[in-house]
Amino acid sequence: MNSFQIIVLGIFAFFIVAGLAAISLVKQNAGAEVISLTMWGSVDKDLVESIIGSTVNSETLKVSYREIPEWSLDKEIVEALAVRRGPDMLLLPLPLLTRYKDKLLVIPYSTYPERTFKDTFMQEGDLFLSKNGIIAFPFLLDPMVMYFNRDLLDEVKKPQAPRFWDEFISLARDLTLRDEYGNISRSAVALGEYRNINHAREILATLFMQSGNPIVAKGDSVNKVTLDKSGTSPVLDFYTEFANPQKPVYSWNRSLPSARSAFLAANLAIYFGFGSEYDGLRKGNPNLDFDIAPFPRPRDASIAITYGKLTGVSILRTASNTGVALQVALTLVSPRALNILRSKTGFPPVHRGLLTAKPTDAFGAVMYDSAFMARGFIDPNPAVSAGIFRNMIESVTSGRARSKEALQKANTEMKEAFR
Repeated sequence: MNSFQIIVLGIFAFFIVAGLAAISLVKQNAGAEVISLTMWGSVDKDLVESIIGSTVNSETLKVSYREIPEWSLDKEIVEALAVRRGPDMLLLPLPLLTRYKDKLLVIPYSTYPERTFKDTFMQEGDLFLSKNGIIAFPFLLDPMVMYFNRDLLDEVKKPQAPRFWDEFISLARDLTLRDEYGNISRSAVALGEYRNINHAREILATLFMQSGNPIVAKGDSVNKVTLDKSGTSPVLDFYTEFANPQKPVYSWNRSLPSARSAFLAANLAIYFGFGSEYDGLRKGNPNLDFDIAPFPRPRDASIAITYGKLTGVSILRTASNTGVALQVALTLVSPRALNILRSKTGFPPVHRGLLTAKPTDAFGAVMYDSAFMARGFIDPNPAVSAGIFRNMIESVTSGRARSKEALQKANTEMKEAFR
């Protein structure tokens, strides 16, 4: 038996013990009052309730789940906590971690060892770790991928989807159609702007991380913003060039429809979106012949990186029963629960042991590969950082600032957001 198999067996053994502990806990309460917990999140209600019903709920333990739209989740939590009517647990999106860090229960490493956590969960999950313990357990990962129109690539004799960023230079010249006045009727790729590019912040953040810039360097007590780190300016220059009419790669501007709409209308060859959008794109235009591929990377990059939308299971400090809530959290991130999640969504599991069985279908294979590539950053406040990224991009595309100046201003604003 090799070392990897030993590690995997050890991880599974840990969850078996945790499961037995949960069962024991429930049995000890036999004949007693039912323990009830509440959990909120923006993950689909039917999906979460199916997992809870199969793995958690019993005669003596009931977990009720409330689905809240992603755009209003933050507001709902803030208002509930203000009047002390918040839930016991959260399915917490990583970007909200900083917002609620002080209100979440930290699981000490003496209870759940850091080594076990890192051996169990994919790398982006490390952002849920703190100096003193675990703030949340990874539950759901939605990686960013590249969707491409097969017909448009075939038209310009491109046998494969681009793998490296330098390939987009020739692709933009060959595929983008402009009239004599510079009006774009067909685009190779939606890059360069913010407002009409879905996930512009996440796309640019991935480019930064691919260049070796973490955006926010995680520290034990203070997080250091690194947006203006040396070598970042060329990344912002590359991104914004696609919106510059004076550049050969000009292929996008603010007057065009959203990137997603243009892709569905077959007027955009490459669309960067999340894996969760796959079914929606299929339904949006059943006649569109598109495929999926990993997010591109620099040709000289030693590792591949994409953005991962990560959601974790966390416990509020004000939970009615933190001990039982911890057992529920461990059950929800157990191999059994994550297998149910995988079978119902097609998303890659956050559990390393489950990632060894790679699917053979095109969508599943790309999603699993992307899980290993997935990264994120510590966000001070998603609403604030969205405005910072928008201003950074538009100050360059409008000519108000050079890339270095825009990055310095964004860096200062991110620091203020953390304060």
